[in-house]
Amino acid sequence: MSNIFEKDPEPVFKARPKRILNIRALYAGAAVIAAVVILVLCMTVFFNVSDIEIEGVSLYTQEQIVNVGGITQNMNLVRTDVSLAEQRLKENLVYIDDAKVTKSYPSTVVISCTEAVKAADIEYEGSYYVVSTSGRILEAANAQPTGGIPVVTGFKFYTGQDLIDKGKELTEEDILAFRAAGSKLRSEDDYSSKILVDLVNEIRKQDLKNVVSIEMSSRADIKLNVDNRLEVKLGSSADIPYKLSYFNAVISTLAPNYEGTLIYNGVSGGVSAIPKDKAIGKPNFAKDPVKKDDSSSEAEPANAPMNGTGDNNSVPDQAADTQQIQQDGALQGNNGQTDGTGYDNGWTDNGWQADNGGWTDDTWTDNTWDGGGNDWDTGYTYW
Repeated sequence: MSNIFEKDPEPVFKARPKRILNIRALYAGAAVIAAVVILVLCMTVFFNVSDIEIEGVSLYTQEQIVNVGGITQNMNLVRTDVSLAEQRLKENLVYIDDAKVTKSYPSTVVISCTEAVKAADIEYEGSYYVVSTSGRILEAANAQPTGGIPVVTGFKFYTGQDLIDKGKELTEEDILAFRAAGSKLRSEDDYSSKILVDLVNEIRKQDLKNVVSIEMSSRADIKLNVDNRLEVKLGSSADIPYKLSYFNAVISTLAPNYEGTLIYNGVSGGVSAIPKDKAIGKPNFAKDPVKKDDSSSEAEPANAPMNGTGDNNSVPDQAADTQQIQQDGALQGNNGQTDGTGYDNGWTDNGWQADNGGWTDDTWTDNTWDGGGNDWDTGYTYW
């Protein structure tokens, strides 16, 4: 009997936890069911789109944005795929550079767009291609340039030549697709496209006015035409921001009607400003040189060398010689500029020879040996 008495309480003691567990499971199940019901209601009944706000768009209508983005009123906000809407807008609307779609609960969708900005017209095979500041082709094969933006010459579009070299067959349509409206700008060399985008953005950033054209047949010799009166020689694509800031500062000091060429000579060499009527070339004689006296011991032949080397062809006649004169000013002395005109720097003893050699006039002006003074008077140097 004692054994039976000792075992009877055990079933009563163990039954209580089971009731507690059953109640907790019931609550948990009810909570799950409630959550599912609420979620279903949110995705079907609640949070339907009633307002669509569009920002930053002037080139497209609200209907165009809504239709392309695929967002309409009464669609459920919870189930709206904003990433897909953004992708649709950027891929299908050429003048939309970027789009951001956000949900504003309980019932509003906000579409913020960044419109493309025309940066340049690329001249290619007789047609013009409008490129944006983000490097996207906005318009293809126009018959005329847009106007008001630089015209780019010497740029070579990507034609898929690397694919052709590997044996892939490309149709004319395939090649045209590489430069179709809406596509990303690509150059044949994989570098010029980035250089061009960086350059046009820097021109806009530094507010360099009236850039008419950009010539970039060579990445090592980029040139700008400013206001159809200044040829700006940037040189290579290195340090474009620094070079443009330098040129911009020099241009601001020139007279409004100044015409000529600006050349970047390096960090230590500054910028040379060469007037149009003083452009350097091979010198032309306006008249035959006059000797002092045919019998004089100092007289020299009419074709006497002008640099003491016995070679008339060694007269500097290219921009490289100009740069040397300006940058180090030391062909024969005077340690650089003597009067701020840029080329009065290094010609000593009244000419190209130490004793003047019987020449009665000793000035190169307008590329002509025409007498008076001793100035190689072709321009200015800015340091």
